[in-house]
Amino acid sequence: MVAYQSLYRRYRPQKFSEIKGQDHVVRALQTAVRTDKVGHAYLLHGPRGSGKTSTARVLAKALNCTALGDDGEPCGVCESCLSIQEGRSFDLQELDAASNNKVDDMRGLLERVNLTSPGRTKVYLLDEVHMLTAGAENALLKTLEEPPDHVTWVLATTEPHKVVHTIRSRCQVFELGLIGAEIMSEHLQHVVADAELDIDGEAIDHAVAAGGGSVRDSLTALERIVAGGGTAELDSSTDAILAALAEGDRAAALSAVGDAVGRGRDPRTIGEMALAGLRDAFLTAMGDPPTRMSEHERNRAADLAERMAPAAITRALETLGRALIDMRQAPDPRIDIEVALMRLCHPDEDRSLEALAQRVRQLEALLDGTQAPSAPGSAPGSAPRSPAPPVSASVASAPEDPAPPSHEGAESPPPAAVPTTADRPAAAARRTLSEFRSAAAGKRETAASASSATASGPVVSPPPVPVPDLASMRPASPTEVVELAGRYLDLDRSFVVARARDLEPDQERRREPAQLQALWKDLVAHGPNAVPAEAVDRLSEAEAPPELDGPPVAEAPPELDAPPEEEAVDGFNLADLDDLAEAPSHAHDIEEKIKATFPGTELTLLPEPDGDNAGGET
Repeated sequence: MVAYQSLYRRYRPQKFSEIKGQDHVVRALQTAVRTDKVGHAYLLHGPRGSGKTSTARVLAKALNCTALGDDGEPCGVCESCLSIQEGRSFDLQELDAASNNKVDDMRGLLERVNLTSPGRTKVYLLDEVHMLTAGAENALLKTLEEPPDHVTWVLATTEPHKVVHTIRSRCQVFELGLIGAEIMSEHLQHVVADAELDIDGEAIDHAVAAGGGSVRDSLTALERIVAGGGTAELDSSTDAILAALAEGDRAAALSAVGDAVGRGRDPRTIGEMALAGLRDAFLTAMGDPPTRMSEHERNRAADLAERMAPAAITRALETLGRALIDMRQAPDPRIDIEVALMRLCHPDEDRSLEALAQRVRQLEALLDGTQAPSAPGSAPGSAPRSPAPPVSASVASAPEDPAPPSHEGAESPPPAAVPTTADRPAAAARRTLSEFRSAAAGKRETAASASSATASGPVVSPPPVPVPDLASMRPASPTEVVELAGRYLDLDRSFVVARARDLEPDQERRREPAQLQALWKDLVAHGPNAVPAEAVDRLSEAEAPPELDGPPVAEAPPELDAPPEEEAVDGFNLADLDDLAEAPSHAHDIEEKIKATFPGTELTLLPEPDGDNAGGET
């Protein structure tokens, strides 16, 4: 009784012509054998089931075949070919580097390299060579670089980037890829006919899709279908998930995930299969469909590409990709895939940048007059939702300031005036003083505005500037007292200095806010533009206006304690006030009374003599 062999073992390639989908590798090796220019080392890398080990065995057959064909094909019937095919040949030494990866294992192999064999060439096949340790790689280097004439090394790996550069540089490197769907389907049909299997074409398509371009995986799937009765039980959960994404149906997406989990499928596998389906649809939409897709997958990708815009497919790929990353540390990976599907089914409720960008693109397409792809979840024929403005969700949904709906042709109401602390008397005084300092610039702007308005239409006069209440002003520094007195009371600096000395001889106390307020009160009461006494009485402490709540005006003058150079007023430095000669009390009043009593009288102020016999003024 002959033992049963799996399909992938029974139909392993025995000649170069039987290797499917790797024409570039077959052509190079076959030419090297025919011209007797075989290299001393080869590195074959590619995904699982692509034919790396089978290619190495066919090469060993060709190098030791006693009836080699003119095209470099082994005969397959000589003793050397049969012994290699049955795994009992001394001309082919296979070593699994994943389990024999230590230095001692490599040294034991290298000790047997110089031993001869019955055939012409001894082939050493190291599978999964990237698993070797650093010490084993170093032990292999010297022999790999200069092996005996009768030895050929064939290294195979699925991860070539893990093979050190010193080994790769000593080998001829060939890459084996996955096989396309058409070639794989033809190969499976040949196997079904040769093995006399009773299965239909739908089962073959399912095996091709399940294999994903790997011959071994496709034959394993085909064998599983045969064991199940010849009918493939197609898993429709991935199709249902993709259809739910296209329709925006949350319930259908959750139901499809639950159905797949109920069949024993891992949530990560569910996400990977949905991700693969989206990728196929994206490439199909871009005009470059993958060649490994089966007929069912091609139809599904084409249908999904028509129902979803490329931007929506890209966002779905990114969202599912992040969900697969988050599953690594999630206590329940099913939650991550379900949340990702919920976001994708209703992007109008998603506040992420990708969702907002997608909705903006839809609105731009509508404004341009083109047909924008409908957002997932919207009913056919319904108007698409307008994208949210690019602001945060908290600002957009704040109930205190709702955005009024815009109506074409309707005038928007003027904004309501908001009272501020800037309308208080003290603030008005500071603002007026700031305007006085920039009078020149203001005049130029006013003149320019007036000329422009005159040229374009009738002149509109600006609103009148309110006159500040002098009795309510509270100057904050000596500089401000001098400027306000000159602007509103027409008082000279010297007079202000004399009144300050009369009211407070002490220089230090003269700087205090209370003394400054008393000086201003006296100037308002006795100046040329005197204010009635009842108005001045409002400056008492009980009725004094409150201090300014907000920060002072940016252009307010500095305090008296600032450096002297910062307190200059029109070329006069207030720091020199103390150096002035002692002015007589009420000198200005006395001078005015004398001139009124004796018209035409001229008064001269003589300098004060030095010494103890100093006289008075005449």
